[in-house]
Parts: sequence; structure tokens; C-alpha cells
Amino acid sequence: MINLNLKNPFTLFLPLFLLSTMVYSQKTTEFSSLNQHDFQIKGDFIKDAEAVILLDSGYSYYTDSLELVFRHNTRVKILTEEGKSWGNVRIPYSTEDSLINIDAIAYNITPNGEITSKRLQAANIKRENVTEGVVTSYFSIPEVKKGSIIEYTYTLKIADWQNLNNWYFQNEVPVLKSTYTTAIPSFVLFYKNLEGVKGLDDLQRSPEKQTILESETAIIKETYVMDSLPAYVEEMDIPGDDYFVSKIKFFLAEYTLPGKETQYLLPEGYEELAFNWAGDPYFRQVYSRGGFLSEKVNQIYFREFSALKNIQSFYYYVRNNFELDYTNESTNLEDIYNAKAGSPQQINMLLTKMLNQAGFDAYLIALCTIDNRPTYPEYPNFEIFNHFVSMVRLNGENYFLDASDKNLLFNMLSPNSINSGGLVVSRTAPGFVPLEFKFEDKEQAIGNFIISDSASVSGELEVKRDGYSVYNFDYRFLNSNRTYNDYLIETIFENIKWDIKKHEVNDTFEGNKVIKEFLSFTRAADSVAKNYMSIKPIVFNEYEENPFPENERQNPITVYTPIVRKGSYNYEIPEGWVVQKLPQSKSFALDENKARFMYNASQKGNKIIIEYSLDVNQVIYMSPEYPQLRGFFEMLVQLMNQQIVLIR
Repeated sequence: MINLNLKNPFTLFLPLFLLSTMVYSQKTTEFSSLNQHDFQIKGDFIKDAEAVILLDSGYSYYTDSLELVFRHNTRVKILTEEGKSWGNVRIPYSTEDSLINIDAIAYNITPNGEITSKRLQAANIKRENVTEGVVTSYFSIPEVKKGSIIEYTYTLKIADWQNLNNWYFQNEVPVLKSTYTTAIPSFVLFYKNLEGVKGLDDLQRSPEKQTILESETAIIKETYVMDSLPAYVEEMDIPGDDYFVSKIKFFLAEYTLPGKETQYLLPEGYEELAFNWAGDPYFRQVYSRGGFLSEKVNQIYFREFSALKNIQSFYYYVRNNFELDYTNESTNLEDIYNAKAGSPQQINMLLTKMLNQAGFDAYLIALCTIDNRPTYPEYPNFEIFNHFVSMVRLNGENYFLDASDKNLLFNMLSPNSINSGGLVVSRTAPGFVPLEFKFEDKEQAIGNFIISDSASVSGELEVKRDGYSVYNFDYRFLNSNRTYNDYLIETIFENIKWDIKKHEVNDTFEGNKVIKEFLSFTRAADSVAKNYMSIKPIVFNEYEENPFPENERQNPITVYTPIVRKGSYNYEIPEGWVVQKLPQSKSFALDENKARFMYNASQKGNKIIIEYSLDVNQVIYMSPEYPQLRGFFEMLVQLMNQQIVLIR
């Protein structure tokens, strides 16, 4: 079904404007003629698709009175019975612009090769209210069946001439050709951002002349073209919302109407954006003293402490005492302080203000998170920044603090926040500072076990969690009703083959929070027969299956954080038993050591020693890198699930 939903990026076209007063007519459109060849669309490109968009074209231009007009034409071939839903079209709009005309037609070919057509009647165009201020026109193109080619067109007159719409080249079905043409007066400047993994196949540019607002004006006409776009696939762990859907976005930066002064709407660079932001009264609070904070700042700050220790004190105070409240709309940080609650931005603005008032060199940092978009566009705009944190500079080192997340450690940002850089909101030092991972998702396991003659395994396991492993552990269990003990009861403790002797989980502090787990148990061997037993040596193996099961991906993938896993296991075998099969030892790595793995098994007397280490250094992998990443973990899974086989 064709649904031009304002919130759905996988539609034939996603308008960022809202249409208004509906004054449409069904003016007869001269659709392009078809021949028998048009019905014979084949090839791997459209394999298994329910429909294919043969042509999707849009045209935005300005009239002599500076009215913005958008015309959209789409042709679709129906390939399956399910694909008939593409004959149902929905167009949402608001009450401020005009839907001028709609026309649609269905073509079918008879067994003898004759092409027939059936046109949409104006009486079959319906309208309904969806949300306040938004209505939807919808219709079903007649006589749509498997094998049909449907085509429709409509024209909109946009009340706000500044809202040049974006264009999505890619869709949820394959697109053979997508074109978007804009004709923009020279006195209007739009920043343009091309997003997605595919570049333009063609860009045509030509100058024209037109009288606009009674002045002869140069017009820049540009046509953006993409060919043979595969259907967009929604996949897990994509960095950046809909960033990798192929599209072009427009942002009005400035304009000079005839006889008027130039209006500047967007800055020329990010430094200017940061400088302007810092001058706003709301952000200026961060760098000014607040009498309401004086008593608390004096309570927290201890001259006997080192500067770093004092910074930590301010961070932990705000992190532990302020709750998230997205409904607090106050622009006064004193209100946030008194309420002890606010949005992440408000909480981190308050932390930055307290640090500055205590005499530290602290700044508010604007971030574009990974799930928003993985890269910054060439031209700056405010909307990409969706998170704010605090930064304090001490002895030439930057410490990044986010007091809005109680699970974060000191100087730790959430993995989603670590993009290419952070924008310093400052009048004195505007610009970018680099962001990097200062922690890893790190776990180290040490196990010592004795295998009995009766095929049981007894011993102790110690697991130490550092960095993002602590963050992920707390995020899973401290913020939910399902505790870690609940998890263990569901997995290990309820297993009748496990006899738990002792279990402890303790928090320690080694510069930052560390979680140490101790487990003592007896369990049965994994497989037992007369004079034979096999044992999987890795306890709590998180890689029983490949975490990347798909053979290929269309989009990049993120593993969120660097990963470190280390393990060392000792198994003492009983007298009278010998090793029939020792796990295979092997080491391998991805290109440029983006990921490395080592597994080593050895025997010394009656002891078997298993050691392994995993290091994943790169966090985001582009789709061409994915097969190698998947193959890397496929080998890792095979090694981590090997067994020790004993006989007597």
C-alpha cells in the first residue's frame, strides 16, 4: 500500500511540510504511453519483491509570486498478489496548503498483448481526519491485479515557500529510477545533505531566468538522479535511525527577497553555531554564577581533596541526587536545582554550572548520538544535536561527564553518545572536541575445577567486570524488576545438574566501579557414557551462537563498544582417565586487527589449561566488512564450544 505517512521514512515520498486547504480537482494528466516491453520486468534486482517502482519523480519550483509548488509522479509494477496493496494510496496533509489535483490510472495487458487502461474517478477520492490539523486523502486505483502497472500523480501548492521538501530515493520495494528536480531562485540558499550509502548516479544543473516578485531572477535548476535502488531493509543495530535510507535533505540557510535585507537562518559553520548558542540567555546560565548554588558548592568542595577528586564529588552528587523528568520545561536552572529533576540536558547544564562556580574549566557539550546519525553533515544545523553532556578540562585532559544516567561511571559516556566529536557550546572556545572510548566492555574469567571419577565437575569461578561491562550489567539488572539472581535462577540455579555451594556478587572500587562475582558449584559432565565423558570447559559461554547470523547486510552495523574477553580455566582430570580429545588451539584476526581472537588448549600432567582472549577494537562495520566480521565470529563460536573428551 502506498502510504505517504509523515512519520514513515519508507514511503514513496516523505514530505516534511504539511499540506492544507484541500482544493483538488482531477485534471486529466497525460501519462506516458506503455508498450509490451514495460510489462516484462525481470532480474535478480527485483527477486522476491511484491512490487517494483519503475519511476518515482518529484519536481519543486516557485511561481512568479514566490509560491512553492510540488508535483509528484509515480509508476509501479505489481509483481504478486500481495503487491496489489500498492494500488491503495494515502496522502496526508494539513489545512494550510492546497492539494491541487490528483490523477491515477491502472494498465493491464491481455493474453493477446493488448494494453488496456482504467482511470481513477474523482468521486472515488476520499478524505478523513487523522490527527488535529492533518487530513488524509486516499483512493484505490481501479482494476489493479498481479501484473498491472499503476501510475499516479498529484500537485501541491505549499503555503510556506521556505519549506522545500526532502526527497527519499529509496523505498521498501526496489526502485528502478528516482529523480528529484528543484528550481530555486538565486536569492534563496538551501543547505543540502545527501544521506545513505549510495551516491547520485547523475546530477544535472542548468541556469534559467524567471520573473519573481516582479524582478527578473536567476533560477538554478537541479535534477538529482539515482538508479537501481534495492528495497530498503530494516536491520538490527544500524547506527543512525533512517540515516542510511538514500535521500536528500534541504535546510533553508538564508534568503534575500527583492528590496529586502538578507535573513540569516543557519550559521555558516559549527563554530558559529556553538558561539551563537552560548550567547543565548538559556545557555549563558551555565557560565554565570548562581547564588542558589553557593552553599551546596561550598559543601561539596574540599580543599584537602585533589582537583580530580573534587570533580568526581560534584559529578556523583548530581548523578545520584537528580532524577530524570522530561516534563520539566523550565528554562531556569534554579528551578531544576530545587526540583532535583529535569531532562538530561537540564541536569548536565546544572552540573556544568556547579563545576564552573567551583573554579573548574567546565563546558557544555552538544552531541549527535549514534542512533540519530553516525556522521556530522558538512553544513551545520541545530536539529542533529539531540544530547548534551558536561566536559571539564584538567591538566590538558578532557573529562566527559553525563550525570543524567545513574549507571554511567565517572568519565564515561554512553556508547550511543560517542560519535565523531562533541560541539563545545562556548563564547570563548567554540568548536569540536574529539570523542573516544575511554572504557571497554571488559570481562575476565578465572576457573579452577576438578573432574571426578564419577563424571562430576567441582570448583570455583571468578568473573571480574570492568568498564562498559559494569554499565551493561547495571543497566540490565539495576533498572528493572528482573534482578541478576532472578536471571541466575532461570538459567543456572534451577538446573538440577548444578549444585551451587556459594555465590557472591560484590561492587569494588578500582579507580571506578568494578563488579566481582564468585561462584562455587558442582555439576555433571555434559555427556557421559561407560568409560567416556565430555565437558565444555567455558562456563557461562556468551558465544554459544554467532551474534551475527545473517549472511549479508545492506546497512552498516554497530557493536556499540570495544569488547575485551579473557578467560583462564584449569581442569584436573581423575586418575585412570586420559585425554582422548583436547580442544584445538587457534589464533586469527580481522584486517588491520579490528578484531583478534586467541584460543589455546594445553595439557601438563593431569591438568588441562584453557586460555582465550578476544579484542574487538572497531565499533562500526560497513556492509562490505560484514561478511568478514560474521566469519570471524563463526570461527570464534566453534572454538568456544569445543569439548574436552576423556576416556579410561
